[in-house]
Amino acid sequence: MIAYLQGEVLETAEDSLVLLAGGVGYRVYVPLSLFAAVPAPGENISLYTYLQINTQPRAEALALFGFPAKRELALFELLLGVSSVGAKTALAALNSLGYGGIVSAVQSGSAAALTAIPGVGKKSAERILLELKDKILKLEPAYIATPAAPAVNDLAGNLRRTAALALTQLGYSQAAAQQYVDLAAQNMPEDAALEELITAALQTAARG
Repeated sequence: MIAYLQGEVLETAEDSLVLLAGGVGYRVYVPLSLFAAVPAPGENISLYTYLQINTQPRAEALALFGFPAKRELALFELLLGVSSVGAKTALAALNSLGYGGIVSAVQSGSAAALTAIPGVGKKSAERILLELKDKILKLEPAYIATPAAPAVNDLAGNLRRTAALALTQLGYSQAAAQQYVDLAAQNMPEDAALEELITAALQTAARG
């Protein structure tokens, strides 16, 4: 089993990167938090990894997920242990709420906070609370205060980070890409699609 990788970033995509380790390029799905400072091609990084083996038709036979911190991997594996929570949903949870947000929601018993995760409804949120309450205590004994709720009219942070990443791949600097995305997001509804946000951000960039 592949448990840890250290190597050079060859390229990045919307939700993954290719890491060259030992002469082999691994496609690794990573949380969007890793792209807060986008790893540039040629940069060396280390990831704790989880290898998923799929038996379902039309699914990737093997999928590798990577995390910069061991505790994020541990939380990802706990989420996978919850019935009906798959790897993509577990990764979406880390993208939507982050490590602290998930731990805080479970510690405080907030099903409402967990329903912010794409694909997680009320019943699934209650199941996560039930199955992870004691396990979260072992992973994170100290209480993590609930993060402040995002502004009502603000687009989800993970959507904006993804859009900014797309702009950096078009040649914009990280700072400029984030600025254009944030400006465009101010005039868009919360349910705007990623493609719409990227288009609006490019139009903002074109206007200078």
